[in-house]
Amino acid sequence: MEFATVHSVLTVILFVGFVAFVIWAYSKQRKKDFDEAANLVFDDEPESKDKKIKRESDHE
Repeated sequence: MEFATVHSVLTVILFVGFVAFVIWAYSKQRKKDFDEAANLVFDDEPESKDKKIKRESDHE
């Protein structure tokens, strides 16, 4: 096989893989997982008063 043929076959394989990845990433089944990951920032546990007082005294 020539180099151009190998290059073309590899390009087609990578393109098909890319399209499959995009379809997987944007499928409706993944929406719940992505919504949970997006809300992780807001899912902090509230600080206890002891930790808050210690943190404030450390900054003084």
